[in-house]
Amino acid sequence: MLRELSEDVRILVKDRLRDFRSIVRQHRHDHAPGQGRAADANGQPLPVRGIEGLLGHAASAFDDVMTIAEGLAPRPGAGGASRSGPQPLQSYFRGPGDATLDGERAFRRDLYRLAKLALVKNGLSDFRILESDFAAVHEKLEKGSAGPIARLHAQTERDERIQLVAALCASLFVELVRKGPVRLAPVGADGSTGADGVVASNALAAIAIACGLATLDMEGAPAAELMEIASLAVGARGDRIRAALDGDERMDRLTALFAGLLTHLN
Repeated sequence: MLRELSEDVRILVKDRLRDFRSIVRQHRHDHAPGQGRAADANGQPLPVRGIEGLLGHAASAFDDVMTIAEGLAPRPGAGGASRSGPQPLQSYFRGPGDATLDGERAFRRDLYRLAKLALVKNGLSDFRILESDFAAVHEKLEKGSAGPIARLHAQTERDERIQLVAALCASLFVELVRKGPVRLAPVGADGSTGADGVVASNALAAIAIACGLATLDMEGAPAAELMEIASLAVGARGDRIRAALDGDERMDRLTALFAGLLTHLN
């Protein structure tokens, strides 16, 4: 049925289905909070907990079936193979005249998966990731960075290419932060996300750097390891990255930071 819908509607439907899945998981029988049984006017216990238990087990069964189906569903990649890491930026942003949606689809699917893996690995569970926001980031970059993207498809010297890729990674990171595809549940009385917000920001920076490493074709590093390598780099330079993001001339400062990391890691 989703194939019959427009691309924009398909993405929104997928996000809403994920929201529904999240609600279902909150009502699993093994996650339901313990409460005392209610009683009627004569003091006789009402079967509320029994009903809640049945609904909880139904929610658990539905969630388990969805998990199994999710595991069996094919994850498209190059030549039909599954992907375990980011692709080069030129795979996401095609050259002039290429009007296909393959790059945009791969971009939002890969980045959604990488963001989820990074958050779960850092112990976060109460979050939402909107694929529609990744689609918006892709559109913004495709229009705003058309010149650098065109140069990305041309032959360039190593130093020039590192600077070009670093600038694109900086633009990608800034747009990811601006759009905020990762939504965290508030943990503070003021509605802030606290340390979880830093984890989410670091995950977005790692995604941008991992895409840069894939673009530069890092020798000897399998695609599955690029996100791990990028995460370690962000862990060591996270404070400087966030300071550059919040300061003046952030694009220049982020580009310089990313260029240094890409040079060191490549």
